[in-house]
Amino acid sequence: MAFKTTRISKPQPRRAYDRTSFVLVVDDDDTLLKFFKIHLNKSFSRVIVVDSAKDAMVQLKEKEIDLVLTDIRMPKVDGIELMAKVRRFDPTIPVLILSGAVLDDEQTAACLDDADGFLRKPFSFDDLHNFIDRGMKLREAFKEMAGIMRDQKNFRALLRGKISPRRAAKVSMGKDLEEKLNAHLALRVG
Repeated sequence: MAFKTTRISKPQPRRAYDRTSFVLVVDDDDTLLKFFKIHLNKSFSRVIVVDSAKDAMVQLKEKEIDLVLTDIRMPKVDGIELMAKVRRFDPTIPVLILSGAVLDDEQTAACLDDADGFLRKPFSFDDLHNFIDRGMKLREAFKEMAGIMRDQKNFRALLRGKISPRRAAKVSMGKDLEEKLNAHLALRVG
């Protein structure tokens, strides 16, 4: 009697990202860009790899990026400068820094204090996925915070009489809830 062997794999943890998330990878190393494109495409359908901060900013303007992974040392514009540009463009996009280089004190401080995450090269697949998962959780939290701040701004404008209650509700609710409110109001009026 022959026994069939089966390989038991450990269950994968639930990730905060899915195939609809856009991940932008910025690195001047073509080999690493190919690695990221091949490996991350298994988890994401939307992985964008670019080799410069200039190309990264173009992609940020064209796509709704959820997360930026960037090398710290690149020609012309480094990862720290790119992080500042991303934050000015959309502060809800987490910027995670990757580096295999020896960093000076200023770069180390920026990675530890200013970046949303820092991962030293070389890294394992698990480290990379946990790193990305943490970044995507930050993205959700940042978007929620931005929504709360927008709601507070509208609430203050409502209290000052600068906008109507209906306008404040429409702005803070989003499209789906706005349509439900309009449907409800139409029923009440009719």
